[in-house]
Amino acid sequence: MPNEESEYSMNDYFIPLGGADEIGASSYFLSVDGINILLDCGARLKENELFPDYERILQEIDYSEIDFILISHAHFDHIGSLASIAARAENAEIITTQDTKTLISMQLLDLGRVSNHKESERIVNERLRQTQLIISRIHTQPVMRPIERKDCRITFMPAGHMPGAVMIYIESRHHSVLYSGDFSIHSMFGVNGMRLLTGIAPDTLLLNAPNTYMAPEAWTEQIENPEKFSGEHNNYAWLVSFLTGRLQKKQNIYLYSRSIPRHLDLFYFLRSAFPEVPVVLEPKSRSVADKLSDMGYFVYGTSFRETPSGLEDGYIVVGQNSTRENCVPVSFDCYSLHATPVETLHLVQRICPHNVFLLHVKPDNMQKSLVDVLGETNPDITARQAVNGTKYYIRRKKTMKHIDIFQRIMDNELARAREEIERKHGASAQFLAERTAICGSILYPNMHPRDAYQNVKDLFLKKETISYSDYITALGNVNLDTVDRRLYLLHRVEQGIAWLKQALDGDTNGIEKFADFTENLSPREANTHRLIFIGKCAVIFAICIDPDLKNEKYLPICIAFGAPYCNRLLRNLRNCLMKEYGIRRKRSAQDVLSKTKEMLDEASKVTEAAESSSKSEIEKLQFENNNYKSSLEAAQSMFDELWETLDENAEEAKRTAILSFYSMMNSEKYGNLLDSVEFVEKTLAELKAQKFKTPAQLKSLTIVFRQLARFIKDCGIKPIDTTGREFTACADDLDGYEYIGNSYANEEERTVIVEHPGWKFENMVISKPVVREKEEEEGV
Repeated sequence: MPNEESEYSMNDYFIPLGGADEIGASSYFLSVDGINILLDCGARLKENELFPDYERILQEIDYSEIDFILISHAHFDHIGSLASIAARAENAEIITTQDTKTLISMQLLDLGRVSNHKESERIVNERLRQTQLIISRIHTQPVMRPIERKDCRITFMPAGHMPGAVMIYIESRHHSVLYSGDFSIHSMFGVNGMRLLTGIAPDTLLLNAPNTYMAPEAWTEQIENPEKFSGEHNNYAWLVSFLTGRLQKKQNIYLYSRSIPRHLDLFYFLRSAFPEVPVVLEPKSRSVADKLSDMGYFVYGTSFRETPSGLEDGYIVVGQNSTRENCVPVSFDCYSLHATPVETLHLVQRICPHNVFLLHVKPDNMQKSLVDVLGETNPDITARQAVNGTKYYIRRKKTMKHIDIFQRIMDNELARAREEIERKHGASAQFLAERTAICGSILYPNMHPRDAYQNVKDLFLKKETISYSDYITALGNVNLDTVDRRLYLLHRVEQGIAWLKQALDGDTNGIEKFADFTENLSPREANTHRLIFIGKCAVIFAICIDPDLKNEKYLPICIAFGAPYCNRLLRNLRNCLMKEYGIRRKRSAQDVLSKTKEMLDEASKVTEAAESSSKSEIEKLQFENNNYKSSLEAAQSMFDELWETLDENAEEAKRTAILSFYSMMNSEKYGNLLDSVEFVEKTLAELKAQKFKTPAQLKSLTIVFRQLARFIKDCGIKPIDTTGREFTACADDLDGYEYIGNSYANEEERTVIVEHPGWKFENMVISKPVVREKEEEEGV
């Protein structure tokens, strides 16, 4: 399983590159705990744009950073672009099942025919070369046998649907994700139905659901009569009847399929339904039969023939085209190997994930979707229809270790925000518009502002009204009016919040990185010198978007306060986390003063540049006004930080002085005063329990010791362990102790006794506990 000490850097998310709100070009980029995975890499068969949008990955990482390409099955819409992306993702390990690997070579070589794209001989030869290279890179993995790679566990589970098809289960440090791929519940001919690991509990389900938009009455009928729509009913009864009638009339049948893997069903169908009827295979179909036979599938029957010559009328030809002379053409592709809608619903209800994303389906706003049904039947499951190119953040399995620190601070800020809103008789329209603009910029950085505005209006605006004009003005105010600025800000904010979550998990490295992140929350853009309000955007991201931190009750914070306040809030979080772990800040008051001077000097230079430009007087005044306003906000933020730094330094000096004083008092020079007081207090308690009467001349001394012990406790000095405690320990168990005794050997365990308890002030250690090896009693 994943290493508990492994590091991760960015937020966890997945992006559909193709195949989300369409059927075709299935490919999904998943990043969890710093592990980058591409799930399938398909192609479209009838569109001008064949491949998924792989360029979208480059907004997040480089192709060389893709760790795995995991293939669910060998249909074109899931493997058609494998050669293209694998050539770019040269470091990625490609993993699938043995059957899928075998079929991939056939499928890729046939891509030109299936996609209806005319190709030159040079292109066909290049595909042959690329296919051979790709096949050599593919590693195969049996189903139901987990493999561990790069701090994650990957398990393939049979998905039904076609030979080699699997569901893919990914478990990392903070996530469990199930990608269903295409699946069928029940066995059909040569392929068994899906099978899940016992006790599987994915937190996130990426669900291929190609037929789950239906009329409300159709959903009701399927839910009330699921057996009527089960995959067990005979999909071929009509076909048997149709073919029988034609064959009795001595007509020849041309039975064709455009899907090479679907030929397996066709062969099994003919062997079971028409075992005595002569069957002739066209060359390409015979090649498929040979390949499937080599894979261990029993496809050939006794009635199969080499050629139609010498046969009378009333035989069947199997091929891949749609017409053939002197034959009645019949398609074998008019049935589905996918689970029915109600079977898909029952699968979701069975594994009960927290989050479900619908994929591999064409949305129809006039119909009722699986998302709607789950909303009615399972409100605890958050389901949504995924859209190509959109970034979806994924919630982790467990809450963070110190989430209470975040909640405590936010609750305090919420009270202040409500007071501020009440004082102003309502939320600030400016802050409301800015919050909406920031959310739109973070969620849809590549979209045209009008489209982003339409999307966030329903998400984040309840009773409030923000016009598109207000939205555009707010984008300019927060300096997010270009795609480049939005992408830059998104990267900075994501990284900062990821470090915050690491810090809340107790990762000291994350705490230090988050502290560094808070040092400059209002930088200036290099070219325009305009301020970028990272702190305000980070607070809005945490409250409104991040799946592990967001909480609607904190929304007033986003619409009550500006950038300086949000900067202070983040620094407050930083200070509490650093205090929790006894980490000192590296930045001094002098550092803050120097930074403030640099910022004001830069603002002055910007104003001088504006005055010497050819702008009109009105434009100059507007520019200067905005510049001064931004500079004052930044200066206020820096001023707040200066006071915080001074307070921190004073507090740190106080803590250091206390630590130094008590360390000295517990040194040998002063007779280990703390240890002595603890020993005397414990001895007096034992004597009192034995009803020992203290001599009159010692009563004043016992009072002094008790008062001294109470004084030490009131100062916040606490023992780390208990004198006289006896326990068994190996060498690793004694980290943080001073050990007296013989050296340990390997994994040896010994009985030790606490000789001195050790002392701490808050999280700072004054002295370590001392343990001594227990000597064996004589005769034992």
